[in-house]
This record gives sequence, structure tokens and C-alpha cells, in this order.
Amino acid sequence: MTGPSGRVLSALSISSGVVSGPVRLVRSQEDFRNVQQGDIVVTSVIDPGMAPLFGLAGGLIAEMGGILSHGAIIAREYGIPAVANVHGITRLLQTGQQITLNADAGRVIIPSEDQ
Repeated sequence: MTGPSGRVLSALSISSGVVSGPVRLVRSQEDFRNVQQGDIVVTSVIDPGMAPLFGLAGGLIAEMGGILSHGAIIAREYGIPAVANVHGITRLLQTGQQITLNADAGRVIIPSEDQ
């Protein structure tokens, strides 16, 4: 879906909250060292091994997952806005791109480039 403010993607909310910030693609453990305070971590699946990032991340977006997954439970414990089931998100977004994650509504908002 697109609108005057950009593209809006639907997602499964797995931990509530709303956050805006830069995307940080995490494809492997090697990418962990690049995560900075407030980054919205975008990954294929939220792995429990990512727990050290949860103290830094402003939010989490995963291509696959469910509300009872271990990663989702940890995200809720940390109080991090998180969504899952956003197919192709790791190919759609780029590190550093500014987005808004509305996990309350299960939405990822990608502003249009002219904003």
C-alpha cells in the first residue's frame, strides 16, 4: 500500500510500541557489531542469539516469525517494538534508511524519498 507519506507494509505485531529511526540490516552475527543505539534491526528471523542487540535496538522487523517464538518473547521482555512476517523486507530496505515501525498497528512505514 502507498500513500502521500510513502509505502506502508502490513506485519504481525509481536511486541507493541512505535519507533522511528534508521534501518540496520542484520544478516549474520558479523553484523551485530554495527548495530547502534536506536537502530531498527531488520533481519530474516529474530534469533535468540540476537538478545545482546536488544539493549541497543530501537525496534525489530523480521521476515518470518510468530508471537510465541523465542525471539518475540525476548523482544517483549525488553519492551522493544517488533513485527514479523514482512516478506522481502531485507531486500526492500537499506541500512541507514529512515523508517517508522508502528508495532501497535502492525505497520512498517517507509517515507517517500522526496520527504
